Amino acid sequence: MQRRQFLGLFGLLATPFELLAANRKSTPEDAEGPFYPVVPIPVRSNLVRANDNLVGQPIALTGRVLDRQGNPLTGAKIEIWQCDGRGVYQHPLQDGADKFDPNFDGFGAQLTNEQGYYQFTTLYPVPYTGRPPHIHVKLWQNDQALLTTQLYLEGKTGNSWFQSQRELLQIDPKRDAKGALKAEFTFVV
Repeated sequence: MQRRQFLGLFGLLATPFELLAANRKSTPEDAEGPFYPVVPIPVRSNLVRANDNLVGQPIALTGRVLDRQGNPLTGAKIEIWQCDGRGVYQHPLQDGADKFDPNFDGFGAQLTNEQGYYQFTTLYPVPYTGRPPHIHVKLWQNDQALLTTQLYLEGKTGNSWFQSQRELLQIDPKRDAKGALKAEFTFVV
């Protein structure tokens, strides 16, 4: 077999593997929960109003939004919402909502850039009332909801029938050289 024939045959064999690699699994869905904001979620990347009296630790949450072929979703809206450092949501149905930390905004949204990147400054998630620490997420393309899910801390996904799916929704925050907490997550829709 000549070199050219071998390379052609190898190329034919490799093509299915390239296609399989490009066909990523979609990010699993998870419950929206009862505290989705009742007011329009503003576009803001920094949910921490003031560090001085903040209950909890700020964390930078970054990542990308991709389609199943690995292409970035440009202009996708990514919403996040979560409880404050005491486990209280900024929501009228939340017991004790009047005690919500005024140094934290509780929810915000970003539009992905041309490469599908997003970035938030939020709080390191905390547990509350039997729930594991988590950050709620909803992705939109124009007016179409693409995904509703939650992000969990590595190894702290709780016990539920969603358990196997939650293993795929973990973030592993690390401290950078300056001591700031950072975590990354790529959403595939």
